[in-house]
Amino acid sequence: MKTAPAFPPSCSRRGRGFTLIEVAISLVLLALASGVIVAVLRQQLEQRKMADTATILDSAHDALLAYVTTYGYLPCPAIAATNGVENAVVVAGTRTCPVETGFLPAKTLGLNNLDKAGLLENAWHDGAGNSNGTYLRVIRYSVATLAGTPNAWAPINPGLGALNSPTIRGTVQPYFSSAKNNGLFVCYSSANLLATNDRCGLNPANDLAPNVAAIMWSLGGDANDIASYSTDELQNYTPTIARVVISHPYIVKGATGGPFDDQVSWIPYAAVADRLVSGGWVQ
Repeated sequence: MKTAPAFPPSCSRRGRGFTLIEVAISLVLLALASGVIVAVLRQQLEQRKMADTATILDSAHDALLAYVTTYGYLPCPAIAATNGVENAVVVAGTRTCPVETGFLPAKTLGLNNLDKAGLLENAWHDGAGNSNGTYLRVIRYSVATLAGTPNAWAPINPGLGALNSPTIRGTVQPYFSSAKNNGLFVCYSSANLLATNDRCGLNPANDLAPNVAAIMWSLGGDANDIASYSTDELQNYTPTIARVVISHPYIVKGATGGPFDDQVSWIPYAAVADRLVSGGWVQ
């Protein structure tokens, strides 16, 4: 009686399934593939959030210019206690702002999709900082004070846009020029900033927008990781040099100069003046 030939050893092993080494290699490859997929999805989500935040800042920019057209002046910044309403003091028709920098007065501007505190958040809107009053997701806002000029707080006073006020307008306008440097500054880097004159420093390439009337900005997706802030992000969170906000392209965490995911928008004085004219506030 003949017996069936035995399978070669290699065929027997294949018939029994994968070896432990093959399983281990498969798991490693699967883990690597999963890691790549997660990283790509995370990057896509980050890009989507930044695009949505850019849209939010555009809406805020348009709302501020519409407010100037309607009322003839810029609103003051809000603070946490005012719940989205501008924090303004009016005495005998003269308006002043207790703070130069705060939060966008979203409720005063009539914006929607606000948080429960009446504030406009960036696209992450996870409430970071709400418990301690820092409101890290809320859109920041600063308005020029023109401190030390004959018409302090002119951009937020109706008098700037009053009819037959050529003296006031003629006095204010030069203070938004490089000869006076009393506006706000958007700089490319926080390196070598100055506390006076052109605050972006001596390098003209660092000047993105000198002497603007108002600035709005987001602290980005890493706002709740203050310990890892770059020098540029720290300037935007708690300014070392007053009246300066930093704006430049995104830098990933761990890269030279990074991280940086803040986003900035601004309104030059010329845009305010144009709205005063188009709104019939000046002739």
